[in-house]
Amino acid sequence: MSEKNNFGEVMKKRSFAELTEIVKKKRDDYQPEALAAAETELEKRKAAGEKWEAPEKEEIKKKLSPAEKAVLPLPLFWKIVTLILPGLLNLTMARNLRADGYTKQSDDLWRWFFFGLLFYVGLLVALFVFAMIVDG
Repeated sequence: MSEKNNFGEVMKKRSFAELTEIVKKKRDDYQPEALAAAETELEKRKAAGEKWEAPEKEEIKKKLSPAEKAVLPLPLFWKIVTLILPGLLNLTMARNLRADGYTKQSDDLWRWFFFGLLFYVGLLVALFVFAMIVDG
């Protein structure tokens, strides 16, 4: 019985965020009595009106300066997507990026759009030449 009290005392010292993590994510890492103590403490704190909000990610919180925006490169994912699927959506996105101050990303998007366009034009020419060779 004193062990249950020890778990309760330990859980009282934990923060709301730690208790939430124990109850939601780390259930398998704790003994059933410790888990029950964490749930009880969490319910007490919720009933008392304590609230906890997840801290924002530092990247989201940090505002980029116009100079930082201007030199930020286009992520690899968007380069690949634009290469495989060049289209009007990419051009609209490039225009919006430039309007928001991301000039390098806009330029990179245009560049990869043209690479994708050249790829498909080259593929069509190669298929046409291959068809001409096969036909005779």
